[in-house]
Amino acid sequence: MGNSQGPLAELARRAEYKALEDRWLALMDQPAQQRDRGDLLETLELLTKYNKGELAATLGWSWLATEKEVTKPVEALALGRELLLRCGESAELRQDALGLYREVYADRPEIDKLIEASGLGGEKSPRRALRTLEICLNLKPGDFLLSRMDERAAEVVTVDADGPKYTIRHKRAEETLDPDTLALKYDLVEPSDFRALAQLHPGRIAELLASDPAALVVGLLHGHHGKLDSDELKHILSPRYLPAEKWSSWWSKARAALNRSPNVVIEGRNPVMIIYHHTEQTLDDEIRPQWAEADTPAKRLAVLDTYLREAKARGTTPTPELIGRMHRDLLTRVDAARKGSPPEALVEALVIDRLATANLLGPNQADPVRQIVRENQDLPALLRPIEDARFYLMAIAHVRELHPDRWPDIYLELLPHAPVDGCEAIAEALTAAGQTDRLRAVAERIVPDFTGYLGAVCWLWRGKLGAAILPIPAREMLLRLLEHLGRVTRDDYVEAKVLRDTRTMIRAALSAANYSRFRQVIQEMESGLASTIRTTIDRLDVLGHVVRGNLVKIIHETHPELDTPRTRQPVDPWTDDSVIYCTQKGFDRRQEEVNHLTRVKIPENARAIGEAASHGDLSENSEYKFALEERDLLQARLMKMHNELSMARLISAGSVSSDEVNIGTRVTLVDVDGGERREVSILGPFEADMDRGIYNYRAPLCGRLRGLRVSDTVRLDLGAGERDYRVEAIGNAIGK
Repeated sequence: MGNSQGPLAELARRAEYKALEDRWLALMDQPAQQRDRGDLLETLELLTKYNKGELAATLGWSWLATEKEVTKPVEALALGRELLLRCGESAELRQDALGLYREVYADRPEIDKLIEASGLGGEKSPRRALRTLEICLNLKPGDFLLSRMDERAAEVVTVDADGPKYTIRHKRAEETLDPDTLALKYDLVEPSDFRALAQLHPGRIAELLASDPAALVVGLLHGHHGKLDSDELKHILSPRYLPAEKWSSWWSKARAALNRSPNVVIEGRNPVMIIYHHTEQTLDDEIRPQWAEADTPAKRLAVLDTYLREAKARGTTPTPELIGRMHRDLLTRVDAARKGSPPEALVEALVIDRLATANLLGPNQADPVRQIVRENQDLPALLRPIEDARFYLMAIAHVRELHPDRWPDIYLELLPHAPVDGCEAIAEALTAAGQTDRLRAVAERIVPDFTGYLGAVCWLWRGKLGAAILPIPAREMLLRLLEHLGRVTRDDYVEAKVLRDTRTMIRAALSAANYSRFRQVIQEMESGLASTIRTTIDRLDVLGHVVRGNLVKIIHETHPELDTPRTRQPVDPWTDDSVIYCTQKGFDRRQEEVNHLTRVKIPENARAIGEAASHGDLSENSEYKFALEERDLLQARLMKMHNELSMARLISAGSVSSDEVNIGTRVTLVDVDGGERREVSILGPFEADMDRGIYNYRAPLCGRLRGLRVSDTVRLDLGAGERDYRVEAIGNAIGK
C-alpha cells in the first residue's frame, strides 16, 4: 500500500506533509460524501499538535471555502466552529466564522454586540469565544444554568438584547451578567436536568415521573457523565420520589420509552447500564470513535467484534464505508510493521482476517495474514511475542492450514513459549495426531526453566492435558510455583513487566477453575507440608488479598487440625485508618470520578491555562491565575481520591451479619414516642448519601449505633432534635 493511500491522518503521523496537502486538495474537488469528515478533522488536529498550525489553518480554510459554495450557511457555520477548535489561530477562519454568524443570525438584533463581547474577532481564544456565542445565542427566559465550579443551579429570568445582559436567579439572589462572564461561570443545561430541577423546581420531578419518565432519566444522566446503571437509578428515585411498590411498573414504562430514544443506549443486564449520547446515534456513530481510540490490536479486534455483534442484533448490515476505513487502517499498520516487526504485522493482519471470515472483504481487498505466515521461515520466532491468547489461537490455526505436513514439528517448537490457552490447543492437536510421547518430552524440558517458560509451566499445573503429562509430582510443582513467585518478588533487579507477568500468571494458575487444582493437591497432602505451604502463602502479599485469603481458607477447610488461633492482633475495622471499607458499586463510582477528573476536568483545565496564557502579560492575567488555582485544587482532589482507592477493601452482601449493627447493615429505627420509622444504612464514605439515609460508618451517628441489636434503644438526632429510637430490624444494606 503506497503512502498516497489510506487515511490522511496516517500521512500526518508520518510527517508526509506534501503528500497530505496534495491529497487534501484533490479531495476538495470530490463530492462531500466521498470525504471522510472524521479523518479530515483528525488530520487537522494532528497537524496542530505537531506544530503545523499554519498548514492546518490553510487546509481548513480551503475545506470551509468549498463547503460554503455547496451547503447552507448554518451547515457551513457548524463546520467553521469545528475548524476553529482544531486549527489553532487563523485570522481567515475567524473572519469566515464571523461572516457566517452574522448571516445565520441576521434576525437577532444583538448579534453584533454579542460577537464583540465574545472576542471572536481576535481578542479571545476561539474556544472561549465560541462558547460565549453558543451559550448566549441559545439562551431564553426559563432556561437552566449550572455553575461550572460547584453545580449550583440558576434560572434565566430575563434576556436584555440591548446589552446584551442576562438576569439569572438562584437560591441566594438574582444577578445580572454580561455574556462573557455568564459563559465563563455557567453551563447551559437541558430543561429536564435533574440537578437543576432538584434545586429550583423539585415539584417538576413528580410531574416528569408521571408524564415523561424517559426525559427524567435523561435529566439524571446529564449529572452522571452520561452513564447510570438501573440500580443507581432506583436508589436515587425510590423511595424519595417514587414509592418502592411502584418502582417495577414505573421502570418498565421508562425502559420502553428509553429504548425508543435514538440518543439512549441500554446495555448489559442485572443491572443494565443506561448511556446517553447528545446526538442521535447510528451504530456507525457509536463504533467510529471507539475504533479511532483503539490503540492496540486487541482493542481493535474487540471493537470489530462489537460492531458485528451489534449489527446482527439490530438487524443492520456493516457499512462498506466503515469496514473500508477499518481495512485501510489495518493495512497501513501491517505495511508499517512488516519489515521491522513481523509479529506486530501478523497480529494486525489477524484482525483483517476477522473481516475476511465475516465475509466483509471484497475480492480485491487484501487479506495478508497467509502471506506473512508463508514468508517467515522461523515461525516460533514469529509467534513467540504474541501474548494475547485469542490472536495466538488464530495464528496457530493458520500455521496448521498452511503447513499440513510439518505442523506437528512446528507445534512442538511453539509449545514452551505459548500462552496457557495456546498450550492447551497445541496439546489437543498433538494428542489427536498421536504425538503424546513427543509432547511428554517437551514437558520434561519445560519444567526446569520457570523463568523462560512460565506460561507453559502454569499450563502444566492448571491445563487439562498439561496436568496429565506433568513430569513431577503436583505437590512439588505447587512448591516450585510459590518459591518462584517469592524469588521474583524479592529480586530488586527484576524488570517491572517480568514481575507483573509472573504475579498475574501464577495467581491465575492457582485460582483457576475455582481453585480446583489447588484444592485437590492440598487434600492429598499431609498436614506438615500443608502447614509449610500455608506459611509460604501467608507471606506472599503479592498474591493479593482475595487470592491469598482463599488459598489459606482452602488449607484450613482441608486440614482443620491446622486451624489454630492466629498470633496477629485483630484490628477494629470501625477505627482502622489504613482501610476504607466499600462496596463494589461504591468503588466503581469513586473510580469513575477519578476517570472524569483525569479524562475531562484536568484536560479542560490544561486547555484553559493555555488559552489564558495566550492572552499576554501573566502578572495581570486574572484568568490565568484562576486557572492555576483550579489546577491545584483538581490535583489535590485527585491525589486524595487515589489515596482513598489504595486503601479500599471490598465488602459483599455475603460477608455481612445482621445479628447486630455493623458495617454493611441497614437499621430500621422507630421513634419510641412518635412511632416515626427511619432507615439508616451503614456503608463507607464512597457510598455515603444522607439524603438517601446512607451514612459513612466513621460518622459519629454510626458509632452510636454500632453493636446494637434488635429491641435495643438509643438516643439520636436524625434532623428533628435528639429522640429515643428503638432498633426494630437489622438487614443487609448491600445489593438491596
